[in-house]
Amino acid sequence: MVEREGMENLLLRYYEGGVTEEEAIIVKEWLKSSEENRRIAKQIQLIELAVDIVQTRPKLDVKKALVKVHKKMELKGKVGRYMLSFRGLQRVAAILFIPLLLSWCLLYFNREPQIAQMVEIRTNPGMTASIVLPDSTVVILNSSSSLQYPSLFSNQKREVKLVGEAFFSVKKDKRRMFVVNALNNSRIVVYGTEFDVEAYQEDKMVQTTLVSGKVSFSYVNKNGRKGVLKMEPGQKVVYDIGQKNIMMKKVNVDVETSWKDGLLMFKNTPFGEVLRSLSKRYNVEFVVKKESLKQEPFTGTFTRQRLERILEHFRISSNIHFQFVENDDINEERQRIEVY
Repeated sequence: MVEREGMENLLLRYYEGGVTEEEAIIVKEWLKSSEENRRIAKQIQLIELAVDIVQTRPKLDVKKALVKVHKKMELKGKVGRYMLSFRGLQRVAAILFIPLLLSWCLLYFNREPQIAQMVEIRTNPGMTASIVLPDSTVVILNSSSSLQYPSLFSNQKREVKLVGEAFFSVKKDKRRMFVVNALNNSRIVVYGTEFDVEAYQEDKMVQTTLVSGKVSFSYVNKNGRKGVLKMEPGQKVVYDIGQKNIMMKKVNVDVETSWKDGLLMFKNTPFGEVLRSLSKRYNVEFVVKKESLKQEPFTGTFTRQRLERILEHFRISSNIHFQFVENDDINEERQRIEVY
């Protein structure tokens, strides 16, 4: 039998093709003896394969590296003249060489330029989703929204397309701007910041709230020309697509972006806006019978309460009544609620 400390060298030579017929028989018998032996041998084989694939420089001597590590571990563990056990060899090989193996293989197999594929993420009514883009930018997508982006960003810019609402936490990259394309050729351009964009087609407007950093908001004005607004944290831009009007105002960013944390926060918010937020959250349609109600201010915070409990709160606090209406259209998925 080959001593434990000699088997690792024999395995290395075996996968290099430098063993005699007798040594090859010894290795094959050893492989048959246990599953653990086969795992160890596979680890050694992967190391040799990685070295062969990338044609590693002569300075990288795997056997010497293993011996050096073994000596250090031997002194630290006070194991006398014996080398690491096979279990220790497997652990060391995995820790030291698997990261190298993965890196080498990635470099080897990614020599050809990659072709970016378009990806589209959609959220169902009443649902949200969290997405990590190829550059590590994090996007939280609100209800009934869609986000399109390439599987690989270019070297010049990072560009996505949004319909609906999303909160962006953009990874900083001074070399490549991050662009959000919204309705009617409106664009939000940043390099690294946090902001919210709301652009539902049925609303015919684009709204952007800046939490941190700087944002450039471009749009088409009444003259059909491109206009640009520079935003500061705490500001919100509202762009009316139909009227080609744009307005910028100071807002409470915690209120404006509370939806991403599962909250609905309102502070002196017109009741019409409150109902619109509830409509997105619970996938219902509100029909306001008394137009003056839409301008009534409301302040409050809701978490994950059932819609019925929220409506009951409105009834008690503001004397606003609701009635669920039967819909004759069997294809209509949204529940209709009258407000009076």
